[in-house]
Amino acid sequence: MPEPVVLILGCGAGGVTAAREARRLLPASHRVIVIDRDADASFPPSYPWVVTGERRPESIRRHRAQLARRGIEFVNADVRQIDVANRYVRAESREFRYDYLILALGAQPAMEAIPGLAETAHGLHTLETAERLAATLRYFSGGRVMLAVTGLPFKGPSVPYETAMLLEHHFHSRRMRQKVEIAVYTPEALPLEFLGSENGEAITGLLAHKGIEFHAETTLVSVDPVRREASFAGGALSPFQLLIAVPQLRSPAILREAGLVDETGWVSVSPRSMETAIEDVFAVGDLTYLRLPNGLPLPKAGIFAERQAQTAARHIAFRIKGGAPPPPFETDGRMLIEVGAGAAAVVEGDFSSPQPLALKQPSIVWHMAKLALERYWLWRTY
Repeated sequence: MPEPVVLILGCGAGGVTAAREARRLLPASHRVIVIDRDADASFPPSYPWVVTGERRPESIRRHRAQLARRGIEFVNADVRQIDVANRYVRAESREFRYDYLILALGAQPAMEAIPGLAETAHGLHTLETAERLAATLRYFSGGRVMLAVTGLPFKGPSVPYETAMLLEHHFHSRRMRQKVEIAVYTPEALPLEFLGSENGEAITGLLAHKGIEFHAETTLVSVDPVRREASFAGGALSPFQLLIAVPQLRSPAILREAGLVDETGWVSVSPRSMETAIEDVFAVGDLTYLRLPNGLPLPKAGIFAERQAQTAARHIAFRIKGGAPPPPFETDGRMLIEVGAGAAAVVEGDFSSPQPLALKQPSIVWHMAKLALERYWLWRTY
C-alpha cells in the first residue's frame, strides 16, 4: 500500500507553514507536495517598507524550490482543476492524487470591481505592486495621497494605517511633508474594529497626531482616471494626486468552480481542525471563513493563517499516526503595527478573548521585534 500523500495548494504563509509542519510530524517516506504558480516567495508584512525604500525587494524574496532541502516537494504550476470526489488535482499538464488536501490558495484582490480603479490606483497586495508604488514615490513632488480600502474583507487589517503612518514619516524625511496631504478612506467604523472600539480610537488618535485624515464608513464606488477624482456612496467626491488601493478580497475562482465555496463566499471550516465539510480536505488562510466570539469574521492576516496551517497539519498527522489528539485552532498571537520614525505599536494575546486586548504604546522595542520577525521568518521558512 503506497504511503499517504499530503497535497497543499498554495505556498503563501499558510501553505508553507502547513508543509513544514506536516514534514516535521510525518515520516520521510510520506510525501508532502506544495503547488504554487509563483516560483518565488516574499514576506508581505515588509511590503510597506519596500514602498518607502527602507527595504530592497530582493532582501525579502526567496526561491520556493529551496523547500526541497527540507524534504518538501515544490511544484511551480498553476492549479487548473480540483476534483474532491476523486481526490484528484490537475496543475497545468500534471496530475496529482492525494490522501489529504490542504487548500491554501489565498484570496483574489477585486481591483476590477470598481470602475476606473485598476487603471488608476497602486496596490500593496504583492511585492510587484509595492515595487511599482516605490518607483512612483521617488518622483512624487507633492499633492493629496489617498489610501482607500475598497471593501471588506481586505488583507492585513493594519495595512492601510501602517502604510499611511510610514508614508507620513517618509515625506518628513524627504523634507516635503508640508507639500503632502494623506487621507485614509475605509468602510470600517474604526481602524482594526475587530480589536474593539478602544483600540480603534487609539489608532485614530495616532493618525490625527500625524495629521493624517481618517474617513470612516465610506464606500468607494468609482474612480475618474482623467480628473483624478474618487467618488463615494452618497455622492461625495475627493481629488487625489496619488491613489493607493487596499482591495476587497474574494475567494479564488477555482474553489467556486469546484463547489468548495458556500453561502459565506468563502470556505467554511471546523474551528477545531480546519477541516472543510468534505472529509480529508482542509483549508487555511485568507480563503477560510471563521467567526470570532464578537461576531466579526476572523481577519485575513498572516498570524492567523500560520496558526490555522499548524492546526490542519497536526490533525492530518494525528489521523495518519495516531497518538494524543492535537489541540484546536487557537487565535493567540502578536500583531505589530509600524507607526513610523522607527517605532511600532503592538497588540498581543488571544484575539478571540471576550476581554479586549490593549494596544501598547509605540516603541522602538516593537519596531525591533518586527525586524527580528522578518529575519526569523525568512530564515526559518526557506
